[in-house]
Amino acid sequence: MCLSDWFLRLKRIADQRMKPVPKRLSSLSPYYYVLLGCVLSFVVCTQILITRLIFPFLRSESDLTEARSYYRAAASSAVTRTGSQNVPPAAETKAVPDPFDQLQAVNRDVTGWITLPETAIDYPVLLAPAGSPDFYLTHDWEKNETKYGSIFMLSSDSAGKQVKNTILYGHSMKDGSMFAPLLNYESLAFYRAHPVVLYRKGGEKACWKIFAVMKVNTDPAQGKPFDYQKTSFSCEEDFLEYLYQVRIRSMFEFPVDIKPSDEIITLSTCSYEFEGFRTVVFARRVRDSEKESVKVSEAVKNPDVLYPDCWYKRFGGEQPFLPDFQDAMRGGKLSWLKTD
Repeated sequence: MCLSDWFLRLKRIADQRMKPVPKRLSSLSPYYYVLLGCVLSFVVCTQILITRLIFPFLRSESDLTEARSYYRAAASSAVTRTGSQNVPPAAETKAVPDPFDQLQAVNRDVTGWITLPETAIDYPVLLAPAGSPDFYLTHDWEKNETKYGSIFMLSSDSAGKQVKNTILYGHSMKDGSMFAPLLNYESLAFYRAHPVVLYRKGGEKACWKIFAVMKVNTDPAQGKPFDYQKTSFSCEEDFLEYLYQVRIRSMFEFPVDIKPSDEIITLSTCSYEFEGFRTVVFARRVRDSEKESVKVSEAVKNPDVLYPDCWYKRFGGEQPFLPDFQDAMRGGKLSWLKTD
C-alpha cells in the first residue's frame, strides 16, 4: 500500500469520528447565552432592589416599631390607670406615665406623636435642631441616616412666639409610608373616611378636624407661591385673613367652622404634579366640650378653588375672580367663621 493510500484511509477514519454538530444544537446556542444574560441581569437587579429599597424600608419599619411600642405601652398604661375605680384621684395623676419619657430618653428631639387612623401615618414628631433645619429630612427618630427621614417641625417656628399654626413636614414616599397618605386627600371619599387627625404634642392629647386641602407651588416661575408656612400672627385680623387665603385655595369645602381663638396644624408633603409642588392639609384642634365627629356628608368640591398659575396652563380652566379678605368679610362670605 502506497503512502497516498495511507493518507486517504486516515482521512476517512477521522471524518467518521469527527461528527458534525447537530443543526438543532447549533441553532439553540445563541439563545442559551441570551437566557444566561437575562438570568444574571435578574439576579443583579434583585440584589439592587433588596439593597436599595427593601432593606431601608425594613430597617425604617423596625426602628419605628420600637418607637411605637414605647408610645403605646405608656399610653395603654395611662388609660388603664385613669380608668381604674380603685385608685384615688391623686394617686392616678402620679401613676400615669408620660408616653414620651422613653422616647425622649433615646432622643430629646421627640416632641409629639401624629396618627391618621387606618393609614400608615403613625409616627413620632421630631423638633429639628436650630442650626440644622433639614436634619430630619434624612434622619430617623434615633438620628440614623435614612432616605425616609422623619416627621418633624422647625425649631424656628416655636422660638419665643405664640404659635397659632404648628407646621409638620414629612416625605411622601413611593411605598406609601411617611406622609404619603396625605396625597389621598385629593379624593372626597378618602376625606369622608378620615376627617380627623390625632396629634399629641408634649403632654397634650388632641383630635384635630381637617378644614382645608390644597396644592401649593414653591417655584416663582409657576406663579406667586402662597406662604402657607406662617406660624404666628400679629393680630386676630391677620390670622383670619390667612385662614381666608387657605380656604379659597382648598380643593373642597369642609363642614368645619373656625374661631379666631382656635389653634391649627398644617401637614406638608411633596406632591408630584409639578416640580417642587406640595400637598398641604390643614386641621384645627377640637374645642373643649366639642364632639370629635364631623358631618362628612356635607363636604363638597370647591367650585372656585384657586390653584397656582401653572395648574391652569396644564390642566385647563380659568383662575376664578375672588374678592379680597376685607370685601369677603363685608359681604358676609366667610360662612366658615364662627365668632367667640
